[in-house]
Amino acid sequence: MKNPYDVLGVPQGASKEQVNAAYRELLRRYQNSGEQKKIDELNEAYDSLIMGGSYSSRSSYSSSQSSYSSQSSYSSFADYSDIRAKINSGRLDDAQTLLDGIPEGSRDAQWYYLKGTIQQKRGWLEEAAKNFATASNLDPSNNTYKMAYNKVNKARSGGYRTERRQDSGASACDICSGLLCADCCCECMGGDLIPCC
Repeated sequence: MKNPYDVLGVPQGASKEQVNAAYRELLRRYQNSGEQKKIDELNEAYDSLIMGGSYSSRSSYSSSQSSYSSQSSYSSFADYSDIRAKINSGRLDDAQTLLDGIPEGSRDAQWYYLKGTIQQKRGWLEEAAKNFATASNLDPSNNTYKMAYNKVNKARSGGYRTERRQDSGASACDICSGLLCADCCCECMGGDLIPCC
């Protein structure tokens, strides 16, 4: 694997903010040009720096390191921007892996919200509702968590169907329009549904 600092174009020992900014800028550039190989290289470099512990106890990258350890560097991690970016780009498996790497003792309301978001995107409404509820309980003042819970709860109460309308009948205009359309179709076929007087 190439040195991730070189891939992202940041100096050795760059701050997390510098790495995040460089990653987002390069990702945007290569997504627009559709260079998937380069995007994969960027993702691998970014994951290596963020998850590889460069921002926990180690301060520089070791060239002999070919994969990051399963030990998470999220012990005091409050910046979930990389996970959000993966969710927004549809990389749900990668986002799930990063989330699952966070130790249980470090999981805050935002962790449960992001976990629920992934589950909602996959259509797992029951699990999403549980995680949104946990996020709301951990941070009751956050309206985003409450709205997400209410939205998924409303969707799961009706199954996978869309909302039902309160009025259950057709209006006179709907009936008349339907008859006119049927008459036009019949006339095209040589018949006449509504004979002229």
